[in-house]
Amino acid sequence: MVHASRWELFLAGQICCPLCSCCLWFGIGWIWVIIFVAKIFIDGGDLFSFDAQDVKSDVVVQRHYAFLAARGDEEGCFDQDHEDEDVCKNDDRCEWWARKCREKSVCPKVATRERESFVLYDSRPAQVLIVYETPENVNILDDEILGYIDKFEKTLLTTANGAKFNGAESHWDKDWCQMAYPGASPGNATEGKCSSISSFADPYAMTAKGLEAVQEQVSQGYTVAGALSCMCTLEDRVCDICNADGTEKDLADWPSRIKTCMMEWLTAADSTTSSAAPTTGNTSETDGICLEESVPMTMANIPLRLKGFCKSMPSCQFAPPGASSICSSTAFYRPTDTSGLLQGADKDAILAKMCDDTNPAWTKLRSSILPMTFDCDTKKTNVGKTRFSPGGTGEEDGSGETFEKQYVSGVGGWLMQEQRLEAEIEDASDGKLRVMMWSSATLRSSFLGLLIVDSILSIGALVMVWLYMFWTLESAFLASCAIFEILFSVPVAMSLWAVVFQQKVSVLQVLVLYMILGIGADDAFILYDAWLQARHQGEEVNKHWTSRFAWAYRRSFSAMAVTTSTTCGSFMIGAFSPLPQVRDFCIFAAIVVLVDWLFCITFFASATVVHDRYIRSDRRRGECCGPGCCCGLVQCCAAKCCPKLMGPPPEANALPQKRAMERWSEGPVFSCLLRLKWLFIVLWVLVIIAFGVSAALNLRTAEKAPPLGKESLDVTRVAEILMDHYSVFGAPTTAVAWGIDKEDPIKEWGSGDIDDNVPRFSAASVSKLTSPQGQEELLDLCRAPDLGKDSAATRCSGRECLVLGPGLAGRCAPDEAILKKTGIYIPEDIDCAPGRYCFMEEFARFWAYKVQGEACTGVSSELTCTSLGCLWDATLAVCYSSVTEDDYLGLPASDFIAHLGSDKYKAYQEERISILQATGRSSDIPMERMHTGFHLNAARDSLTFAWISFNATYPVQNTVVEANEWYDRWESFHTLHAPDIGGIQTTELYLFMVTQNEMVRAATMGIILSLVMAFFVMVFATANWWVSLLGMANITGISVVFLGLIPMLGWSLGEYECIFLIAVVGLSVDYTLHLLHVFNHSYNSTREDRARHALAEMGISVTNSAITTLLAASMLFCCSFYFFLQFGGFIFLVISISIIMSITFLIPLLVVLGPQKWQGEISCLKCRRCGYSSE
Repeated sequence: MVHASRWELFLAGQICCPLCSCCLWFGIGWIWVIIFVAKIFIDGGDLFSFDAQDVKSDVVVQRHYAFLAARGDEEGCFDQDHEDEDVCKNDDRCEWWARKCREKSVCPKVATRERESFVLYDSRPAQVLIVYETPENVNILDDEILGYIDKFEKTLLTTANGAKFNGAESHWDKDWCQMAYPGASPGNATEGKCSSISSFADPYAMTAKGLEAVQEQVSQGYTVAGALSCMCTLEDRVCDICNADGTEKDLADWPSRIKTCMMEWLTAADSTTSSAAPTTGNTSETDGICLEESVPMTMANIPLRLKGFCKSMPSCQFAPPGASSICSSTAFYRPTDTSGLLQGADKDAILAKMCDDTNPAWTKLRSSILPMTFDCDTKKTNVGKTRFSPGGTGEEDGSGETFEKQYVSGVGGWLMQEQRLEAEIEDASDGKLRVMMWSSATLRSSFLGLLIVDSILSIGALVMVWLYMFWTLESAFLASCAIFEILFSVPVAMSLWAVVFQQKVSVLQVLVLYMILGIGADDAFILYDAWLQARHQGEEVNKHWTSRFAWAYRRSFSAMAVTTSTTCGSFMIGAFSPLPQVRDFCIFAAIVVLVDWLFCITFFASATVVHDRYIRSDRRRGECCGPGCCCGLVQCCAAKCCPKLMGPPPEANALPQKRAMERWSEGPVFSCLLRLKWLFIVLWVLVIIAFGVSAALNLRTAEKAPPLGKESLDVTRVAEILMDHYSVFGAPTTAVAWGIDKEDPIKEWGSGDIDDNVPRFSAASVSKLTSPQGQEELLDLCRAPDLGKDSAATRCSGRECLVLGPGLAGRCAPDEAILKKTGIYIPEDIDCAPGRYCFMEEFARFWAYKVQGEACTGVSSELTCTSLGCLWDATLAVCYSSVTEDDYLGLPASDFIAHLGSDKYKAYQEERISILQATGRSSDIPMERMHTGFHLNAARDSLTFAWISFNATYPVQNTVVEANEWYDRWESFHTLHAPDIGGIQTTELYLFMVTQNEMVRAATMGIILSLVMAFFVMVFATANWWVSLLGMANITGISVVFLGLIPMLGWSLGEYECIFLIAVVGLSVDYTLHLLHVFNHSYNSTREDRARHALAEMGISVTNSAITTLLAASMLFCCSFYFFLQFGGFIFLVISISIIMSITFLIPLLVVLGPQKWQGEISCLKCRRCGYSSE
């Protein structure tokens, strides 16, 4: 007789009350859940991590984090302290706007008129993006496609396809468009109209009617150029004030129509200014720049304002919005102002202008609507973009919420009507054009809808698992207890992870739930099947129910212990991965598997006894209220309708019968495997070889980060297009820094924010920079982008270049008036972007105009000015320095550092900030503070750290090959232009590059080590190397087949796939080990009988486990978010391959090659044989 131990008696409820043990484990589970919930309430969102972690062991990654830590936070109103509203409001320099802190404008605020600004939604401008996409072989610039785009926008931006507001139709151009208002002009227009938008089709709307509309609007005052717009004409020709040699004509030689027009404009402006209402807001020393032109707008001074204007021989033809600062209308609204689009040669001429790097305005227009990947040679692309905003006050007045809730959302709302219009246009184009809308006002509802659907599907997966377990276990109580065992393993593991180990929980770790559904169900089936199979073990086992429980518990305990140890061991191999996301997932998965096993051998084991003693019905299967009846009517009906499959209901007091699947496994299934054993073996060997070749030839690292969701979803496809083809999320920057130890950049890693990291500084790294030669070399590096689009493709607006900016060689021309009056360099053309941020350039200007030109400041006499060696501007009546930044040849290190730390240089920087604000370049201020600067020591007599940055052209998403190429190009650029001053160059792209470079090594090592771990665990568990080798053959085959499937599915080795490759061993080992465990402990003497015994006894458990997992995984196929979808696919594939190969490959292998009797046993590991009779 089998005697139960005290532990087994305790689980069975014999030591204390019958329900005590079951309730104890149930309560322990809830205690851990409560602990985790409390942790969530305490830490809030800080408990969860949504960012991908980087390979911190790599020196390239260390350099990047050391740079970020050394650079520190932005200064002033943009730093971390000012994220607090009270801190911001208590700082006189700052103001709180749109839930963030910003610097107060030095210019007075002009009161906005109706819908003149934008609507704020959730503290951000409620911009709308319309993204168009065609198939790869269709050019979106074809006349037919442009016609569909024009039709779509005209409908959307006028009638809004019948969208309703408060029950009544509300047209976009009447009620919602952002408004433009005319300035002072001879036209005397006063009422506003819909302002211009950034439309993909606008450049091609400059037909004769379109040009006339722009001309009329400009004459009415819808322009930012004022009197200068008098130069504009309907013809495409060089401006009439320009000579053939690129110089400006004398004022006397200007056409009379231009001079007459300008006088009328100036007269209108004077009369408007004298009667203008007072403005509100702040005033400062720069009011002279804010409230009047830097060069007063008079007829005599206009030529000075246009100095250098004719250098590029510009056209003065009226232009589409954004293409000209002089000849564009601020109110050209194509849907209502014109009809028809340019075609043929006229359209090609527009494209040629946008591809002309000598014209910054047209280039900027191109980058706003066409992708950075646009090919100017072929004039082809398959994506385009339109952007516009609803009009509002620009303040948080609730209009954004009104717009979203009462106009955008709801039945018949703008979003629904826009989607209907999308479908109509896509149908009309026969699928050639895809239209996708993306807006902050609709983004939340779109993502919320996707999350709700995916959450329902996730719950549906759990329901399906419960239903199948109910069908299989024939008990709602046991099915619920099994689900409890599985579900509670995740929060318990999270409690250990977050509370004990003090780690953050990532989204990827939550997906372990779907993996543990299969593993947990497998354990539950093994234990319960052992309990049922104990009935067939004779009187010795069944003499008392406690001995029966002890037999079943010991049998299942050893089987589950082997698979759990192998699965945990395989996952723990991932703990040594250099990839943090892989490491964390694998460690967490191992904890979940272990916790699930502990719950199974305690709680579910106790629940099995409780069910059998107090809940199980004595009725026979097929009878009402019998096993599987009432809620599980399928089995009841199957028992009545298919007696051959289910077997006849047992007679009263009859001996227990084997279940249908047990009889089926040892009968027809095994007979088929036995008869075709060689066919199955040869077939699977060929399949493994074929898939191995597929993996070797086609498996590649990920080309980009995994997508957010299905490509068929507009919201996720738009995000991908914007990241791949545009820089709407801001141009990336590449930084060059000095002062950090290049080989050992990090002194100490912090526990939280980037600022907690401690960089290792190096005096030697920064000392070369402070020498006169180092200063000159740094200037050369900063000015290198001014080579433009040279043979090395240094700077242009396309991806072929390294630095993002104008392709025309040379630096941005300064605003001469501001430079002479203040000694501050500000680009004359607001669209001109030099492509870099460099404190050294500003220091050279400071030295030229504030140090060398100090004597010139405040001199009011031309004679005194020239006697001091300064220059005099008669028009401005100002004395200014004759020394320029180009004259800077470096200072002695001590003088250089002294100037950097001086109050005079600080005052210069503050004055420059004020002028940037006054001239409409406020956005430059935080960018410059972030992307260039220097740090001095406490005594301010030594430079400790310095950095500059360049706007880069690389896309957000890259292949690993492309990322390595970008790294090499930037290294070459740094070495070429600054060969002697050293330093490091870094950018965020390198984090992805290092991760992808590690992927292949990590995945390969992970799967190899997991297989080795599985082999040693099998050897230890079975004490039989022969059986273990056959098991390894099966597990290796499963892994190889899955590897070969990866490229066939279009997957590549990203962070998810790397986890899959490590997890594939842990998931596939269960079925193999269960079958081997029974085979190895069978008392039958022949291979065939032992294999039959293994399939008969364990086939039902592994099959039910596989079906449970497949049901859960199949629900994920309908999810919208990609990580749900891919994870479901991974689980479904691995489990399908595992169960099929375990039955159709492993069993034939055991029949043909399996050990007989004591073959393969390792005597030192085998203490005793604990077998189970086949009877």
